[in-house]
Amino acid sequence: MTNVLNPKVALFFLAFLPQFIDPSSPTKVAAFIALGLTFIATGTAWCLFLAIAAASVRRFFAGHPRAYTRLSQAAGALFVLLGVRLVVSER
Repeated sequence: MTNVLNPKVALFFLAFLPQFIDPSSPTKVAAFIALGLTFIATGTAWCLFLAIAAASVRRFFAGHPRAYTRLSQAAGALFVLLGVRLVVSER
């Protein structure tokens, strides 16, 4: 649904996909539709993979709250170090 409502996706299809369709082909529309369906199928598969992976990570951290705390602390320390590095590099 988000791809249908997103004008950038339409521009992508109109600008990028035609280069893969033979101009002399009698089935240009069918080829365009096949490429679009391939794009939708791979995008859906990727989103499903990300959702399943995120659920697995969430399940892990729900069972190991201490690991989540340590990861949060490590991320916080990393952001502090990056901030310090930015301040030092501006001088």
